[in-house]
Amino acid sequence: MACEQPLRFPAEAWDILQSLFKEQKINDHTLHFAASFSGKLDLDLLKNSVSLSADAFPLIRCRFNNTGRRPYWEEIRYSTDEMVSFSETGNAAKNIDKFLGIALDETIGPQVRFGLFREDGKDTLVVLMNHMLCDAAGFKEYLYLLCGIYTDTQNNAAMLPPVLGSRRFGQLLRAFSIREKIRILTSKNDMSTHDSAKFDLEGDLSNPFIERRIIPYEAFTRLTAYAKSRHATINDLMLTAFIRALSRLFGRPVAVPSSIDLRKYLPDHKAESICNLDTNLTCDIGKELGTSFEQTLGSVKLVMDREKANTACLKSLILLEKMFDIFPYATAKGILEKSFSNAPIAFTNIGILDRNRLSFGTPEVTEAYMTGSIKYSPYFQMAISTYDNQASLSVNLYGTASDRKKISDFLDDVILELQTIL
Repeated sequence: MACEQPLRFPAEAWDILQSLFKEQKINDHTLHFAASFSGKLDLDLLKNSVSLSADAFPLIRCRFNNTGRRPYWEEIRYSTDEMVSFSETGNAAKNIDKFLGIALDETIGPQVRFGLFREDGKDTLVVLMNHMLCDAAGFKEYLYLLCGIYTDTQNNAAMLPPVLGSRRFGQLLRAFSIREKIRILTSKNDMSTHDSAKFDLEGDLSNPFIERRIIPYEAFTRLTAYAKSRHATINDLMLTAFIRALSRLFGRPVAVPSSIDLRKYLPDHKAESICNLDTNLTCDIGKELGTSFEQTLGSVKLVMDREKANTACLKSLILLEKMFDIFPYATAKGILEKSFSNAPIAFTNIGILDRNRLSFGTPEVTEAYMTGSIKYSPYFQMAISTYDNQASLSVNLYGTASDRKKISDFLDDVILELQTIL
């Protein structure tokens, strides 16, 4: 009997771009999620749910192959034990930090790893996902899929995972008319010019870390109310605190790229599959910071409202996908390496982790956060995620103890900015 050939899935342009980020030592393209529970998860049920989730999204048990004319994902069918690890020790926090520092290797796989850590009868679940497969919104969709499988199985209900759909950026274009597409393609969109400000970081490839600050429920609720009363978003408000803290450090306002989820153009804001569908908008308020937080917020809101209404940010992604469709991989990659650059300082709002969808039934999730990939010096990004009206600010870096002190001090400055309006 002939051997069954492994399944192959095309690598999309955004997958390749994320791979290039690692090659160019921008970031390690591993996304991070952690959740604490009120009790114990069912380990066997978790493993079974992970296996079923891989049937729905088989790329997580693939490896990336870029040795031919077109790169692809090749299914390896890793066992669940290769994807899920369990630890029950008296020093869970240290083991969790160590697990969070693992960088996934796309050429080996698997593309997702789970660490379940138990201490004093309570569990913490850490999930690592390859950023090549999805952005933060796609990662959330995967976690919601996993939770749905887990709870349905827990309740003895049948769970039929959805079939893998298109991961291409082109699915966005169906939301636009021919005239709108022409307007996008003829727009001015400079994605290669960035602010020159850089953090003075030493870097240490042997020492990945995630520095984090928590904004508790009551404080975050007041911040949300403050933003709403000024017709601004919580993203505007957090970006304002970030820019004001940067201004104290660099002596001027810094133009900051801020991520945007492009699913807003899709029906029900939902992609056809788990994928990358995001880009950046640049918040450049000019030379005047304003004397107060409220004045800076007004400038940030004005800029971001204008940026969000402009579809020019789609142009570079359209051209990126077309380039990899037309040219051989080596040629397209060479063009991208010469033309693409990344901002030294950036901001990303991962958004809300939905309490209702991020549920494993019993026990309850008591705290959760998500953060992006770990940066290489001098690249710097602050991320924010929220769960149950509690926010987590984080900065991830391969860096020295001195670097961590600088990042810690900076995050404290951001918190101080927010405290001025509480």
